[in-house]
Amino acid sequence: MENQIIEKVDFTIDELEPNYYECTFDKCNFSGQSIGRVIFERCTFKECNLSLVKASNTSWLDVLFTDCKMTGINFTLSNRFGLSVEFRNCLLSYALFTEMKLKGTRFTRCDLQNADFMETQLPEAKFTECDLCYASFHHTNLEKADFSTARNYALNPAANRLKKARFSRYGLEGLLTGLGIEVVD
Repeated sequence: MENQIIEKVDFTIDELEPNYYECTFDKCNFSGQSIGRVIFERCTFKECNLSLVKASNTSWLDVLFTDCKMTGINFTLSNRFGLSVEFRNCLLSYALFTEMKLKGTRFTRCDLQNADFMETQLPEAKFTECDLCYASFHHTNLEKADFSTARNYALNPAANRLKKARFSRYGLEGLLTGLGIEVVD
């Protein structure tokens, strides 16, 4: 399917096509569904519910998610070849990105509470105004990543690669938590 606007479709009932190119999904429901082996290329998802989606071998090629609910989505099962995603105003709590290559990925005003980024390649990623409360970062490459407007993160500098990563002075406490240092006012 090419160049289509797909509005308010409940994919818990309706079947997905195997390929979508330059399509926009607006207010669609995919919640809890298996969307394995589907190819989404240059697609946009607006106000969609993708919570607990099973994305085994799903291809996300230059895909934008805006105002989507994506609680518990497991991206680690996706096809990693050509993977390119961007998130704006999305609820990504409990999302799994473990061991993925997400260089330059942009997260803007997203709720990433309890998201798992363990052993993920995130160089040059941007976490603009994101909430990273209880997000897991361990053996994660965050070189040149931008956390300057992010909040509630806790990163252990000894357990992650942070060379040239950007942080606000107001968020430095999040870098000290893993070192056992107590910050007092």
